[in-house]
Amino acid sequence: MYLKKITGFNLKKMKKMKNQQNVKMNLSLDRDFYELLQANAKRDYVKVATWTKQFLMKNLLEKNNSDSKCLIQNEKEM
Repeated sequence: MYLKKITGFNLKKMKKMKNQQNVKMNLSLDRDFYELLQANAKRDYVKVATWTKQFLMKNLLEKNNSDSKCLIQNEKEM
C-alpha cells in the first residue's frame, strides 16, 4: 500500500516533467568573466554551467523576485 502511494506521486511528477522543454545555449564570454564564474562554481563545488544556470534561475525568475521580497517595499510598509 505504501509503495502504491509513492508510485502515484512519482507518476504525477513525471507527467509535469514531460511538459517541460529544455533548450541548450552556448555562450561566448571574456576570459576574465569566465574565470569569475569558475571561481564561484568552485566555491559551491559545482560545474560552471550548473552554477550559471542556478544563478540565472534564482535571479531572473519572476516568482523569485516578487515585490513582496523587495527591501524597498518592506521599508515603505514600516
